Amino acid sequence: MQERRRIMLKFADLVEQNIEELAALDAIDAGKLFSMGKAIDIPFAVNTLQYYAGAADKIHGKTLKMSRELQGYTLREPIGVVGHITPWNYPSNMFFMKASPALAAGCTMVIKPAEQTPLSALYYAHLSKLAGVPDGVINVITGFGPTAGAAISSHMDIDKVSFTGSTEVGRLVMQAAATSNLKPVSLELGGKSPLLIFDDADVDTAADLALLGVFCNKGELCVSSSRVLVQEGIYEELVEKLAKKAKAWVVGDPFDPSSSQGPQVDKNQYDKILSYIEHGKREGATLLTGGKPCGEKGYYIEPTIFTDVMDNMLIAQDEIFGPVMSLMKFKTIDEGIKRANATRYGLAAGIVTKDLNVANTVSRSIRAVQVSSHKKRQAQREREMAVKSNGSSEPFMKVPSIKFTKLFIDGEFVDSISGRTFETIDPSTGEAIARVAEGDKEDIDLAVKAARAAFDDGPWPRFSGPERRRIMMKFADLIDEHVEELAALDTIDAGKLFSMNKALDVPIGANFLRYYAGAADKIHGETLKMSRELQGYTLREPIGVVGHIIPWNFPSNMFFIKVSPALAAGCTMVVKPAEQTPLSALYYAHLAKLAGVPNGVINVVTGYGHTAGAAISSHMDIDKVSFTGSSEVGRIVMQAAATSNLKSVTLELGGKCPLIIFNDADVEKAANLALQGTLYNKARRSHFAFADTLDSRILVQEGIYDELVKTLAEKANTWVVGDPFDPSSHQGPQANKKQYEKVLSYIEHGKREGAMLLTGGKACGEKGYYIEPTIFTDVTDNMLIAKDEIFGPVMSLMKFKTVDEAIKRANATRYGLAAGIVTNDLNVANTVSRSIRAGMIWINCYLALDIDCPVGGYKMSGFGRDHGMEALDQYLQVKAVVTPIYNSPWL
Repeated sequence: MQERRRIMLKFADLVEQNIEELAALDAIDAGKLFSMGKAIDIPFAVNTLQYYAGAADKIHGKTLKMSRELQGYTLREPIGVVGHITPWNYPSNMFFMKASPALAAGCTMVIKPAEQTPLSALYYAHLSKLAGVPDGVINVITGFGPTAGAAISSHMDIDKVSFTGSTEVGRLVMQAAATSNLKPVSLELGGKSPLLIFDDADVDTAADLALLGVFCNKGELCVSSSRVLVQEGIYEELVEKLAKKAKAWVVGDPFDPSSSQGPQVDKNQYDKILSYIEHGKREGATLLTGGKPCGEKGYYIEPTIFTDVMDNMLIAQDEIFGPVMSLMKFKTIDEGIKRANATRYGLAAGIVTKDLNVANTVSRSIRAVQVSSHKKRQAQREREMAVKSNGSSEPFMKVPSIKFTKLFIDGEFVDSISGRTFETIDPSTGEAIARVAEGDKEDIDLAVKAARAAFDDGPWPRFSGPERRRIMMKFADLIDEHVEELAALDTIDAGKLFSMNKALDVPIGANFLRYYAGAADKIHGETLKMSRELQGYTLREPIGVVGHIIPWNFPSNMFFIKVSPALAAGCTMVVKPAEQTPLSALYYAHLAKLAGVPNGVINVVTGYGHTAGAAISSHMDIDKVSFTGSSEVGRIVMQAAATSNLKSVTLELGGKCPLIIFNDADVEKAANLALQGTLYNKARRSHFAFADTLDSRILVQEGIYDELVKTLAEKANTWVVGDPFDPSSHQGPQANKKQYEKVLSYIEHGKREGAMLLTGGKACGEKGYYIEPTIFTDVTDNMLIAKDEIFGPVMSLMKFKTVDEAIKRANATRYGLAAGIVTNDLNVANTVSRSIRAGMIWINCYLALDIDCPVGGYKMSGFGRDHGMEALDQYLQVKAVVTPIYNSPWL
């Protein structure tokens, strides 16, 4: 799904790069204004592709809470081969309105553009191939509706047809689908949309809306408000305004920037419109403006307004699809509603009033899909370092120079107020890399002040979703451009394998940005079905200023796991990276500014947890704090939030995760999962993860215990501990001296308490914080190594007999972050997964994390969720808005 997103975004980039040529094609093919095509239509097409690209990796089913002892879930799968039959009024928009969601869903398609406007569709097919859309996914067949269109509608091997056009043809499409293979049909058909203008409306605004609604795109618009119903109190004044404004409407060459309206699409449509104008005259409507062709050649028609139109006139009943407005007078609200609904169509309607009660009542009473007061559209991308091959006495890679060591506040790198700095240490040598500014409470105050100003008065929360998305995507692109330098920073700062940082950690950080960029324009509330005469809806608004306190185990991943959803939501933030690993966070702040993130939105304050971190947790002007780290510090963060301003808190805390291996498991596979789960963040083949989820308790059913012990010993002896820049290394040093000494002390505890040391058990290397991969066997539940989170390469092997015993012992912990199950028995897998109290359960896999899979724990492993759309919810508030409604036919 991420690959579909990438290709769709490339497709969008190519459309944007060819915007002038595409706008010109639609101008010469459809008579559309070139200026509008360039400013609106093609950018709208690009935005549509980008929008659905952002949805491609968010296609989720539901887990069902069944009423009996059944487990159920839903999957949402692509429907198959889709036939798109598109109209001529918006060739580019309609191409992408059809193709984009189908591409995101994983469908393949045959597209038949209107015979009047085939050129841009063929160009888009060419660009799709350049973007990497595989052959056969997008097929464009130009031709006529009665032949090519009919063949799509009746084809036995097309799984769905989507048609936009007239109601008459829509009926034929549906009949063909019914008589062939009963394919589902999407129909967006004709309209005769009313615009109701009430006495309290601003007449000038109402006149502008009426002209826009009818004459936009020369009236070739299915939601065109060609019936303008005006309350009698302002009818005469509105007529006068409309006559004056219509005379200023310029009909001319669509390439002329001064033109307001180009020619109709073809001679058939031109003749049809002129015949309706003649009908209006014959039926007694009064011609206010226009009413005839204009120009010496081409299909140009004057903007035409009829007054005193009656409901039974043809121009009031039929969809004309041209620049013809019918003005109709009404007295009361009830009459306005009744006459608005007196049509066989129900596509859209408009309401112009200052009275909220009128707006609510009328909007609830009109039978149309879209009811609004106006229409609005908006428009909206080589590495220098080299790795040495091993076998040389030179370093495996040139360590990058450290460019950023100061605090990043309000878009600038600044010294701490105190002037103090602290050393950041390379754990592979134990030596200092650089001195970094030491932020304290006063620096946090400045950062919060900047974030508050950026939230209260700045543009970021007020940007549209697509604009936030654009900047976040640029941010991600900049990360890709600097991947090697960023990977090296995390290697020298955290002891993480360079190969893993380059291949996974840093690209995954960019991918988090892209995932939530795709969600930035999909933050929607709900319309509420109230039980009384009330209209209610919810808004989802950014929570405000957020404090992120991130750990040292995954500096890049954790930065973007926290920052990305907060950015998408429209929040501003203060980020405090772990004091052990500040370097990449400062570099990311620099890239954020280059990408166009406004000043004050992302502030990075480096410093210590007990000073800078504590200041974030207790700050009265921070609206939320998100913390990942130990349960002990999580408790302190939560207490500080409670005693300050009761800010909301998300905590992803410690874990002592069990991996339960049953007798029917494949021993080789189980051993690999056990090693991967325990030694990850030093392993080469794993995907990204939270190290809190390490499976340091391995519960093995007695039937395969001895065989698994032997296999683990053999595999652990091949595990290479060494220089994190060396591609042959499986494991680098621990992140810092304190953690190194803590892990060694737990190993000594295990020995003293009587556990059997199978492998490892001591430090290795002449310098740096390296520890051998350590496996204890015959561990009992009361031993310290079985109870405490060690956060190091130490595995505890424990034997069990029955399923019930395994469940009981797995749950015998104060933590509840994750667990793993290895079995081929579906009933065992279902029973155990439902019985373990943990936030994540992996069956026959481990550390199987993904961006859209929520991460978080039970019990003392914290609350709230990172990853997925659940993480976005952590940075949004829900506001309910309720207004009374009167005399609505619907509650």
